[in-house]
Amino acid sequence: MSKDTRKKLLEGARECLVQEGFRKTTVKSIAQYAGVNHGLVHHYFGSKEELLAALVENVAKGEGTPMSAISTLVEHPAGDVSAMSSAEMQSFALKKIVPHMTSDYNKFVMEFLVMSEEMPSVAKQTQKLLNRRREWFGRLLGIQDPGLLLLVSGALMGLMLQYKLDPTVDLERAVIKLFRMIYQNN
Repeated sequence: MSKDTRKKLLEGARECLVQEGFRKTTVKSIAQYAGVNHGLVHHYFGSKEELLAALVENVAKGEGTPMSAISTLVEHPAGDVSAMSSAEMQSFALKKIVPHMTSDYNKFVMEFLVMSEEMPSVAKQTQKLLNRRREWFGRLLGIQDPGLLLLVSGALMGLMLQYKLDPTVDLERAVIKLFRMIYQNN
């Protein structure tokens, strides 16, 4: 029962963050989404902050919907995107990267960044999440240079933020252009 309730609370927190955003995510709203009594948040996690830190940790580890969505991205048989033809790269960007950047996972990342300003334990887990995400982009894109990887990861996060603020942004074109810039100069 305890693992089931803990899991329900984590899922409730995830759903609440996606639907309501951090500012409207309260202990009571999390419990409501989880279908349990709000006192169980404190019983299992001690505080809302610790529950949200556990959620970020689970996402960073790939447990749950957001990170699982990432694992469905298939790497190129040659080992990295740089081995793709221009047409393959464009197809990969449109079918894999752009849908990932517009998914609920990225809503989480934005909410985690906001929470990090106020919650040190969430900030610590968010840092781990961003490091893991950067490593994943490095493997996926075949980038080993840490400086270039930081720039590419930052560019993708910036594009994601731009899209979140203005869904009319041509995200597909921007991602394709970014990929072309990376591999023309690499």
